[in-house]
Amino acid sequence: MPKAAKKSKAKAKVKAKIEDPNYPKRPANVYTLFVKDFFKNNSGSFNELTTASSVAWRSMSDVEKEPYQKRADAAKAQYDREIAAYTPPKGFGTNGKKISKGANGLARKNNKKSRDHNAPKRSIGAYLHFQNKNRSKFSKEIENSTNQLSLATYTSKIWNEMSDYEKLPYKQMAEKDSERYTRELKTYASQQEDGSFYNSKGLTSNNTITFKGSRIVLSNVEEADPNFPKGPRRSFILFTSSVRANPPKGWRSLTFLQQAEKIGKMWGELDANETLGWEGKAEHDIKRYEREMTAWLKNRR
Repeated sequence: MPKAAKKSKAKAKVKAKIEDPNYPKRPANVYTLFVKDFFKNNSGSFNELTTASSVAWRSMSDVEKEPYQKRADAAKAQYDREIAAYTPPKGFGTNGKKISKGANGLARKNNKKSRDHNAPKRSIGAYLHFQNKNRSKFSKEIENSTNQLSLATYTSKIWNEMSDYEKLPYKQMAEKDSERYTRELKTYASQQEDGSFYNSKGLTSNNTITFKGSRIVLSNVEEADPNFPKGPRRSFILFTSSVRANPPKGWRSLTFLQQAEKIGKMWGELDANETLGWEGKAEHDIKRYEREMTAWLKNRR
């Protein structure tokens, strides 16, 4: 048996010991349901399908997303019923996890705080951008080499040999990523005078908010406010929505992936003035979002 397979089998065995196999399985969210269908109905590499599904989802209208929302709501309702009826076996907690014991034989207290998975994804540095972009390429180079270095060692070696000029694109990517994270975090961590907490989805919690570095932890999140402003869209997403709203002849016969490829090509063929026009629309959408967010926060007080 290959080493990787043994490791995976051992990991699954350990997991089975610490988790109740009969604990209700958490349902997939609305986006995950869409992505599963997208992968099933389209062909392409994993990276191609991942990118295309993301673009397709962001350009879909609320009406197009409604079937997936209904499926997600039904799955969540079923999950809630199963959780309410769940009785943990001896030695397991209500969360399905095995109760660990300390040196004194007593159960340890679980002080771990729940983390909101809607929190913005943390930014990464230049080196990690370099590593992520070249991971596949470097893996192939290692396979064809007699020098048996690990991927991390090989990547680090190349990075350290690069000049500042060669590293510049990755440093710029890191700066943009940092700006993105700061911007999303400000939106996510809007806090009211009464202590209520609102994140980027309009979810609220009246509990204590804990900041761990740049991570936000909260608990008992309530339902989303249906009046919460829709987030701003980038120029390319606005362009994609426009094309899909007024599709060219023969468009309906194409798969999502083929449509995404054509939209990408159409975007690349725009001249400077046309691109500038879409950038202007994106700026207007940002201002629209800021106005609506200001009004929404004011009404919540």
